[in-house]
Amino acid sequence: MNVLDTSFKRSNFEVEFKSSTLFECALGIAMITYPKLHEQLEKTKVELEQLRKSVSRELQAELDYCQQHNTWKMILQLLHQRDCFSLQDFFNFLDELNHQQFTYLVFPYLDESQQANRMLASEGDYHSVKEMAAACIDHVFFPQMITFIAETDTSKLILHIKNLMEGWAHEVMKNEEVEQILQRDVLEKQQRLVQSSPEKVVQWSTGSVYKPEVNVERVLLIPHTIYRPWTIEANLEQTKVFYYPVSDASLHGMLDTAQPPAYLVQAYKALADEKRLRILNLLSDSNRSLKELTDILDIGKTTIHHHLAILRSAHMVTVTGAMYSLNKSALGGYEASLLEYLRVEVTGEK
Repeated sequence: MNVLDTSFKRSNFEVEFKSSTLFECALGIAMITYPKLHEQLEKTKVELEQLRKSVSRELQAELDYCQQHNTWKMILQLLHQRDCFSLQDFFNFLDELNHQQFTYLVFPYLDESQQANRMLASEGDYHSVKEMAAACIDHVFFPQMITFIAETDTSKLILHIKNLMEGWAHEVMKNEEVEQILQRDVLEKQQRLVQSSPEKVVQWSTGSVYKPEVNVERVLLIPHTIYRPWTIEANLEQTKVFYYPVSDASLHGMLDTAQPPAYLVQAYKALADEKRLRILNLLSDSNRSLKELTDILDIGKTTIHHHLAILRSAHMVTVTGAMYSLNKSALGGYEASLLEYLRVEVTGEK
């Protein structure tokens, strides 16, 4: 069959950077209330458990509420609506919003097809609430969060967000150097953007290959220290967001230009294990579930899950529902990044 393709395929996008200790607070709250990842972070599980126990009873209650309803996601949605430079700026912004405005902003952005439902749902149309929830039924928590927002008193939710952010900022975010680290990393990446393509800068920052999407005009890169080594992805209107881990050089204030990007080190560490290579080999044939991998490799489920988490954090493996798949584009990107870092030019000569 002959096909004439007249569809539009975006071939480029703009890259923007934004850094803020408010984003760092929100991501810290997200991290501490998602214990499933605590064995795959730079801080040990024991350290994170001690951190959770060390906070005040009041903050603990807010964190428990956040963990139950994923309110950290709502905070991130709100932070993208206005550039706030302090907690008070953020709180003033919250106070300016009426019920409908606040509800619209904290509902997650799904895609353009759900924007009308998002607006109607914010105005109290429960049929639209159910349609939004049904549209993202496979998401790990969006359906429950959408219903929760629609049924919860706005003033109560705003008070929770204020108490949560203020408690985390004052009890946990005590290191004034964090802001300097974030700014240092943005400056490093902006300088790289002058010399490289947007695609390469996104890959250098996040460790993943991002290809242009039809409805995405810009990619927003926001550095963090608290969730290393993970990159967190999100969608906004016409925008793809990557909350990416700052480089080791930015974290430690190093000026060594030979310092390899953290994601490249992480990637080759992920490959330096026989079991993880075997998992990649199996996934190169077909997508597989955790049970299938466990049965084939005859290894405990906990061990397989640990290896999959490492491969996911290196962007080599993705998961949809219960099925794991190989991220082939990322693997090719690592080879290109290694050659770029080593300043090796491939000429094609034998």
